[in-house]
Formats: sequence, C-alpha cells, structure tokens
Amino acid sequence: MRGRGALVILLLALVVIYFVYFVKTEKKAPVEEQVSRFNQTRAELTSVNLEQVARAVQEWMADHEGRVPESLRELQGGGSYGLSLTDGWGRNIRYQKLSEAEFELRSAGEDGQFETEDDIIRTY
Repeated sequence: MRGRGALVILLLALVVIYFVYFVKTEKKAPVEEQVSRFNQTRAELTSVNLEQVARAVQEWMADHEGRVPESLRELQGGGSYGLSLTDGWGRNIRYQKLSEAEFELRSAGEDGQFETEDDIIRTY
C-alpha cells in the first residue's frame, strides 16, 4: 500500500512538472502544433491553386482579345484539365470580374467565411 501511495505522488509530480513546463515555455501542445502546420500547408496549397486558376484565366484571356471571362465556367473545355477550383480546405474559390482586364480570386481561408481577415486574395 505504501508503494502505491509513493507511485501516485510521483505521477502527480510528473503531471505538475509537465504542466509547468508548457506554461512557462508557452509552447503549444504537440497536437495544436500539428494542426497549425496543417492549416499553414492548406494556405500554401490555396496560394498554388489561386496561381493555377489565374494562369488558366490569363490563357483564356489571351485567346479572347484580352477580355476577362464573366465566370470560371467559361474556362471549361479549354486547356484547364485537372484545374482545381477549390482552396486547401476544399471550398470553392470565389472569382470576381473587376473590369474588362482585371479579376480577383479569393479563398475564404481557414474560418470558411468570406470578407474576414484570413481570406487569401489575389488580384490580377
């Protein structure tokens, strides 16, 4: 019985030391760190997808007297095979025609809501 009591005290001491270590060093827990890295990877993938969509739009523009398409549906049937129109979170990329020669591509970012701070935006 005495050995069990000492073991319980030792385990409690280890838990306290572990907790104090993470509070003092302000490190994220391993799972939080992995989630953060995963979301950063999703943001990087989104940037790559936006660039690919922009290139496809620009190729379409070159074939249509420099005119910007009304929507991304107009890219279908061209050289856009395998083009991903989603961001790193699996949500649709928003396309907006700004003028006859300019357009914007937008991802809602991690929170999934447009017009917030984490949106990933490219204007061309």
